[in-house]
Amino acid sequence: MSDPATLLAVRDLRTEFRTDDGLVRAVDGVSFALPTGRTFALVGESGCGKSVTAHSILRLIPNPPGRIVAGRIELEGQDILALPERRMRRLRGGRIAMIFQEPQSCLNPVFTCGRQIGESLRLHRKLTGRAARQAAIDLLARVGIPDPARRYGEYPHQLSGGMKQRVMIAMALAGRPQLLIADEPTTALDVTIQAQILELLRAIQAQDNLTVLLITHDLAVVAETAHQVAVMYAGKIVELAATPSVLSSPLHPYTQGLLRSVPRLGHGADRLYAIPGNVPNPLSFPPGCRFHPRCRLGRDDATCRTVGPPLREVAGGHWCACWKCPGFEAGLETDPAGGIRGKETGIRGFLD
Repeated sequence: MSDPATLLAVRDLRTEFRTDDGLVRAVDGVSFALPTGRTFALVGESGCGKSVTAHSILRLIPNPPGRIVAGRIELEGQDILALPERRMRRLRGGRIAMIFQEPQSCLNPVFTCGRQIGESLRLHRKLTGRAARQAAIDLLARVGIPDPARRYGEYPHQLSGGMKQRVMIAMALAGRPQLLIADEPTTALDVTIQAQILELLRAIQAQDNLTVLLITHDLAVVAETAHQVAVMYAGKIVELAATPSVLSSPLHPYTQGLLRSVPRLGHGADRLYAIPGNVPNPLSFPPGCRFHPRCRLGRDDATCRTVGPPLREVAGGHWCACWKCPGFEAGLETDPAGGIRGKETGIRGFLD
């Protein structure tokens, strides 16, 4: 298979929030590329900057207090950070759509599901009347909602959590996007419904050659769905590679800790591993490597405690930001926004 073209490139993105307590550097120099037709996962604990990265791509950062202070976000070579707001509004929900974490809080309780999908159809495909109604019913059917004509006239409170998420997906697809950002799309659902939603997203991606940016903390979801993965910690990417490389040969101690904390069949441990400590307060990141206070390798190392490691390509298509990483000294500071070249498939079932 030939390497796919890059649809979206994020280059040295920096997003900050000015608060009464000080400056929060929520995203601090993040770079990566999304290949056309692939799923790219951003992984990390809550507070690592994943959702802020996604909202920055859509320019949904509230100002004040937030602001994108540096970087470029290039959609097929065009920097969307330089677009006027009028053009950006057409882009949102059109070429780039988003599925949010909590469908209950995103769907308007006073409008029917059909009317909310119809609004997207009107804005992005100029459909009205019977044409919009039929298109909305077709979208409900496509995302697996039974009796879509009846559900078209129902309100969000009449639907289950899984059905609400399917309505959100239908709304996202209404504008025929090239890029779909899915922010923790299965967090509030039980495991059976999670599997159904993930399978639905995979099917839609294959049918439409859709590019997906998946925001998640669940490595099992990554193993099942993502072609490439970037691990974030404290506003920075600490490891980035094709998914099989990250899951089978993790290089950063943080990635290794995340993998050790995932339960696996046949591993009879009395207690799951937990990374000690917590994600640092973004108002006062520790000096040096931001992970060093929790790291078994760098906690007492003078270099780790004082000098922040750059993100280096330590093997072909595998980046890591750790002084203790094998091959780090000889690694090169290449640009991850240029895209990953490496094996992407064959990882499903790794965490079984």
